[in-house]
Amino acid sequence: MSTIDLAIQRVAGLDEQLASKLLAWLDSQQAARHAPSKECPLGARAMIGFALRGGRAPRATADWMKELREGDAD
Repeated sequence: MSTIDLAIQRVAGLDEQLASKLLAWLDSQQAARHAPSKECPLGARAMIGFALRGGRAPRATADWMKELREGDAD
C-alpha cells in the first residue's frame, strides 16, 4: 500500500473539524514551499549562489589579469 493510500485511510476517519484544520495546514505548507524567498543575500553569501549556478567558465590567470588591466585603463 502506498503512502498516499495510507494517508487517505487515516484522513477518512477524521471528523469534519479536524479534517478542515488538516487541509488548512497542508495548504499553508504547500504555499510556504512555493513562495519565493523575500530575503536577498548580500555580500559573500550572494557570491555563493552565483558560484552554485555556474558563474563563469574557468579561465587561466592570464585571462583574468587581462580583464582587470582593461578595467584599469577605463
